[in-house]
Amino acid sequence: MSPSQEGEHALLRQLCDRLAPRRAADPREVPIGDDAAILLHEADTLVATTDAMVEGVHFRLDWLSPGELGYRAAVSNLSDLAAMGATPSALLLALALPDSWSEDRIEELVLGVHSSAEEVDARLVGGNLSRAAQASITITALGSQDGPVLRRSGARPGDLVVVTGTLGDAAAAVAAWESGQDPLPPLRERFARPKARLEAARVLAQAGAHAAIDVSDGLLQDLGHLCAAAGIGAEVERAALPRSAAVERLDDTGRNFAASGGEDYELLVALPPELDGELAKLAGHCGTGLSVIGRFRAEGGVILRGPDGNDVTPRHRGHDHHNPAGVP
Repeated sequence: MSPSQEGEHALLRQLCDRLAPRRAADPREVPIGDDAAILLHEADTLVATTDAMVEGVHFRLDWLSPGELGYRAAVSNLSDLAAMGATPSALLLALALPDSWSEDRIEELVLGVHSSAEEVDARLVGGNLSRAAQASITITALGSQDGPVLRRSGARPGDLVVVTGTLGDAAAAVAAWESGQDPLPPLRERFARPKARLEAARVLAQAGAHAAIDVSDGLLQDLGHLCAAAGIGAEVERAALPRSAAVERLDDTGRNFAASGGEDYELLVALPPELDGELAKLAGHCGTGLSVIGRFRAEGGVILRGPDGNDVTPRHRGHDHHNPAGVP
């Protein structure tokens, strides 16, 4: 059964008891379970971001378990902190769920958020639970900035276009589900349990990165955001896009999962060209691969080049809630 009004408060008390910090808290702090959390924050700069995942828009309930949904929703916010070069400290969770959700499913989702936060030494410190016609998961992430700030607007002509990890796996998993098939296990894993590239962002910021954004809406779409913020353009080599073996096979058939697929939560970074020879060393510190996929240029616009040098930029560049076709 779904939680009644009395059951809702009992469920929240139970969750608060489970999520209470194990270590001794400073007496000035008010942890999860009150009207608001009070946290000590020694950093000079507070970084905040919020994002929502809505059933039927960002996920379907038959794709993932509740725990995976919670984990993934948390990473989408942690990834935004990573794109700024920030260090996460706390998450707030607001759930709006249909009556059909049982207490066990709600608890599993909350614990998925908690697990994602714990992995990066952050805490789930509060939130809200309400009723809705369809599931919605909204998270606010708080962090600190004690190093260089990565912004969207710093890219310069001649900078390297660099991306972490591999691209297209999450979009390929979604495409499989939407066609009525089960995605290959590695593709499903990338969609269900993405990683926020927090350490990579800090390493690249310290190395002198000029700008960054996380790849949530698709490589070409998000690269367009970097270019628009800086008033410049970029050229990308399709053959240079880092892909898993599964996505490479799909893209070889004419698909563009690596170029246009979103929700990988990799980092797209503008690096000064003099760091080209340092990428292997930097990748070791980042804990993930770094691939040079193109260069920023003075002329506006984003162009994807094929192996023969021709413009092969697809019409669909990525996801946009107000432009579902994803075209410029």
